[in-house]
Formats: sequence, C-alpha cells, structure tokens
Amino acid sequence: MSSGTANSTADGTGDEDIAWDAVAFQPLTGKPANSIVAMGDSCSSGEGAGGAGGTDFFPETDHMDNVNSEPIDKCHRSKLAWSRQATLPGSGTSIGALADSLDTQTDYHFIACSGARTYNILTSGQSHEVPQIDAGHLDQNTTLVTLSVGGNDARFSDVFKQCAYGAGTEQCQDTATGNKDPVTGEDVAGDTGPLKDWAPTWLHDQVRPRIRAVLTRIHDVAPNAKIILMGYPELLSGAKDCVAGIGMEEEAPWLNSVADMLDTEMAGAASDAKSQDGINAVFADPRNAFYGKTVCGDPEDVNGIVENGRSQADAESPEPAMASFHPKIAGARIYADVLQQYLP
Repeated sequence: MSSGTANSTADGTGDEDIAWDAVAFQPLTGKPANSIVAMGDSCSSGEGAGGAGGTDFFPETDHMDNVNSEPIDKCHRSKLAWSRQATLPGSGTSIGALADSLDTQTDYHFIACSGARTYNILTSGQSHEVPQIDAGHLDQNTTLVTLSVGGNDARFSDVFKQCAYGAGTEQCQDTATGNKDPVTGEDVAGDTGPLKDWAPTWLHDQVRPRIRAVLTRIHDVAPNAKIILMGYPELLSGAKDCVAGIGMEEEAPWLNSVADMLDTEMAGAASDAKSQDGINAVFADPRNAFYGKTVCGDPEDVNGIVENGRSQADAESPEPAMASFHPKIAGARIYADVLQQYLP
C-alpha cells in the first residue's frame, strides 16, 4: 500500500500551503450519535453574523487569491451561524462548541456558501469549492441536515435592487428587470414583465420544484437524515422609510409578500417531499420569530444596506457589502431558536 501528498484537489486552486506535522487518531467506542451537515446559502453560512472585516468568518471561506489579489472564496461561513449557535435536545452546549471541542458524539460539517442556488448545491460549486452534495459529508450515518435555499433562485437580490435603484418614480412591483436562466442564474434575453405578475409564477413553477429536487437528492445520499428546510423572514419591519429608494407604504409590503410567497412554496416543497416521496423533511418557518426585528425594526436584528466593515473577500463599492439584508448575530440567534423547535 502506498500513499502520497499533492496540492491538486477538486477544491481550491493549489495556491495555499499545507504544512504537515504530526497526525494523531483518536479511536471512538462507536459512531457519533449526532451527525450533522449544515448546507445552503448565505442565510445558513452566516453572512452578516459577525464582526466588521469578517472577523468571525472561518478564514478559508473569506480570502483573496494569493497570486492575483482577487476574491477566491466568498462562502463566508461564520462561527456564529445559526446551525452553530443552536443546541441539541438535552445538551447545554452549542453545536458549534461541541464541534470545536471535538466532542465524540457530534460530527458536524459546515458547507453552506453565500450566494448558493439550488444549482450550486447539486451541480456546480462556488468559490472553487465542489457542489455541496459532492462534499463527501452526507451518508447513511447522517442524522440531521439543516438547509436554507431558494432565496437566490427567487432572485431576492435582483428584486431588491430594482426596488431601491431601478424603478425610478414607479412602484417597483409595476416595473420589470432582466431575465435570467432559472437554473444557472445567468443573464438571458428579455425581461420579466411587471414583477408583481412575474413573481408568483416564477416561485411556483421554477423555484419550488428545484427546492424539492434538492431535498430528494439529499435524501438519496443521506436516507436516514431529518432535513430541516429553513425559511426566510419578511425583511422589512415598521412604517418608517429607512431604506433609500424603497417606499414603506406600497413597495415594502409587496417585497414582504414576495418573501411570504417563497416561504409558502418552500413549505409546499417540503410537504410534497414528505407526503409523496417519504422523505423526512420539514419546513421551519422563522417569520413570527423575526416579526418587528428585521430591517427598520426595533431591535433591528437584520442588516439594512451595509457600506463599511467589509470582509476580506466582499463586493466592492459602490455595490453594498454582502452582509446587507442578512441577519446580524442576534438574528442568527433567532434562527437558532427556530431550528431548536424542529430538532429531533
């Protein structure tokens, strides 16, 4: 039997040094009772849940290319993400703390990536990482999968930008934005037509079946896992105009209705997967827990537009920082509390 080392893998680009010293193996008396995989998009990765400059991100998920000084990994996995803040039933220690202490009863893998679409989970990875389904952490021993996905497929960011910057004097829901490929998210010819007419059809016909396909594929690889599909809160609270370009009387309620529509379709995808395919999937609804605490709320536990304190690999000005419209640390705590209600 022979072995060797190389810096060529499916992940990364080979620009990072790995120094090998000593490796120790700790024998276990049995497999861990809790085998957890945290998957999904920026909601799950913890975008926004950390200090200025990305200080709470795991550094390998927020760094530049050492050769070309260009962003190479913007997955932005935070040490304070909600899957890490949550505690398992009967435990007084957070999942993240258990994982960090190498608890023998907890096998936790964190592969969520900011910006992920269903396509990035199943087919094409991001930031030089493999598709999440191919990361090698899901198997018959997996007991729990936490997941948020659908917000990027739903084009939340594009819709918000249209409302804040592109609609001019018109109500944004009456305007159109450019078309995108529903699979890859790449630009294609044409436009959406009025967003208020486009959104319900897009969410039902394009996003819902793709979420269900993700649930099905996860179950195929991890057939014994409970899958908790986490929803999204309504992003705007209160009646004051605190986000430039978005009117609180008509535009904000419509934007919140889009989040509601997406949550309905997500719940439907989880229900279909359970009732029709026998998948142990459940939709976790965070909206009541976040009520009055999102952007413009009091307390405001979700970031509005963030300009300063950008992470190491972030959007460049004049684009808002990637933390914009994502839960802060306290918001991630709210998500953790919601997750705990659904834990087995």
